[in-house]
Amino acid sequence: MLAYVAVVFIWATTPLGIQWSGMEAGFLFGVMARMVLGALVAIPVLRLLGLRMVYTPRALLAYAAGSLAIFGGMLSTYWAAQYLPSGMISVLFGTAPIFTSLLAAWWLGERLTWYGVVGMLVAFGGLALIFHDRISLESVGGLAVLAMLSSALMHAASTVLVKKVHAPISGGVISVGALWLSALLYVVVWWIFDGQWPEHAGLRTWGSIIYLAVFGSVFGFMLFFYALQHLPASLMGLITLMAPVLALWLGWVVQDEVLPPQAMLGTALVLGGLLLAQGRDIQLGRIGAWVGMLRRW
Repeated sequence: MLAYVAVVFIWATTPLGIQWSGMEAGFLFGVMARMVLGALVAIPVLRLLGLRMVYTPRALLAYAAGSLAIFGGMLSTYWAAQYLPSGMISVLFGTAPIFTSLLAAWWLGERLTWYGVVGMLVAFGGLALIFHDRISLESVGGLAVLAMLSSALMHAASTVLVKKVHAPISGGVISVGALWLSALLYVVVWWIFDGQWPEHAGLRTWGSIIYLAVFGSVFGFMLFFYALQHLPASLMGLITLMAPVLALWLGWVVQDEVLPPQAMLGTALVLGGLLLAQGRDIQLGRIGAWVGMLRRW
């Protein structure tokens, strides 16, 4: 439960932090600095938890599977954040459960239900309503939307692949291994395509990079992979169901982001479709158990 709450909060604040970290430093430096700093912080955190890195073939496969989300998915997100509001970034990334359910059915043999398929169609209808005036391959906005959808797809593929590899190691170890592999790739990409150290990055930029590195990369991924080892892959999609709602409110309060009526209606359809698609995992008994835990707190 603590992992769930923490990951939802971190993911809800991540889009805003991504935008702030890249405004003055460039998106490549922002994501590279975040991942490198996160990789350095992760090692002592891992030792404090009494865990050690593992280098067996299955562990290496798990690291590679995890890096698909951290490197491929996050790189697309950072690029798209230059052109889309933070709330929309979170809503688009919230489609990851749709891809997760499809891939889990294909690769893991998890069963698809009729309400899952209907929920996916409703969510995609909501996306079309939100971005009907932007979905054009000739415009940057359309490419940014496609980049975010590809980010959601890569995150879903990473989630299912980590589950499929099923390495007998801690989720924290998987996250650190994937983070280090991704950080090395980010350094190479930044050096080739940018290679410039920002001279005018302010406190907000560096603060966002540090926050994303420590909480977004280290604790966020550790908690996510920890929960992933103990919960079904499709159930993990509920995290990305709640985060967009909080991100939209944060964008409105902090950034004064304005959503037109069709965007608000489309967002409601996306979230409603995701809720319907994940309905098989929302069981009254489980909710009652969580309520009981809250009462004991």
